[in-house]
Amino acid sequence: MNSNSNHVQTCYKHTSRQTVLCCNRCGRPICLDCAVSTPTGYRCKECIKEQQKRFNNSIPRDYVFAGLIAFVLGLMSSYLLVMLRFLPGIFALLLGPLVGMLVVKLVRFATQKRRSTTLNYVTVTAAGIGAGLPLLSNVFRILQSIITGNFGLLFSNTLEIGWGAAFLILLCSVILSNMKGFSIRR
Repeated sequence: MNSNSNHVQTCYKHTSRQTVLCCNRCGRPICLDCAVSTPTGYRCKECIKEQQKRFNNSIPRDYVFAGLIAFVLGLMSSYLLVMLRFLPGIFALLLGPLVGMLVVKLVRFATQKRRSTTLNYVTVTAAGIGAGLPLLSNVFRILQSIITGNFGLLFSNTLEIGWGAAFLILLCSVILSNMKGFSIRR
């Protein structure tokens, strides 16, 4: 048995912590707090950041294109739902994922499949804002129903906001889950 295999070192970042783990890329000793589990073993956070830089290759114009595409499609689809008064509600549940996939496909095409975490968040935020704007009219109708005491309309407007919220959540979650490319998590 090799005597070096049980050699206890201290973490390169936390010098008071003993460890037998080493980064499988750079070889530095790492404690459990500094270790990131990958499919090929443990790596230090600096090596992970360096590796992620190769996958984050979007350029500034990608953010503009992604934001515009997501905002316009989110706005148009939500406006369509408001004009249809969310009837039937199942339409809102189907439209969210469909528009989300369309946004992802168009953004990937416009950005030539470049990617970054920031691009993901720009896309989902722009779609959320675009889809949320038409829903504000329902909020105003609810306030008007409360002020005028028309509680019959209050229920229907609240139901419409519920369908709109379901649409918005589905839209954004489909975009975010499909925009994520390669990522390593702890």
